[in-house]
Amino acid sequence: MPANDTFEPLFRNAARVRRVSRQLAPLLRNVYDTVDGEAAALRAALEELVAFLTTPAGRTDANLCVTDAFFSGIEGWGKPLAGIPPALRAIINDLGGALHDTIYAPHIASNFESLPEQLLERLRKISV
Repeated sequence: MPANDTFEPLFRNAARVRRVSRQLAPLLRNVYDTVDGEAAALRAALEELVAFLTTPAGRTDANLCVTDAFFSGIEGWGKPLAGIPPALRAIINDLGGALHDTIYAPHIASNFESLPEQLLERLRKISV
């Protein structure tokens, strides 16, 4: 892990005491690693993450809340974010918005187009 790598503390802070699927951290790590790179790689990493969140193993309250918390803190990632295309930026913002409402208040997440299935559909329409 590079000396300036902030992924692990960010992930621990987002997860706190929640028990998430072991697949979640590598998927979040992939997005973290690509957020300041090529838009196509970021889009692919986001799609892989969101696709996982639509599966029975991924669509858990813990996974969704931790993902939401992780993206809510994106400004603290210490990475340049200005170059992210607006359509991908909107997905990232929504991952850190109402995603946590998916299980217990799905009408709220749906209203903000933040259900995993809605996010995946939106992502698949983005070409970069």
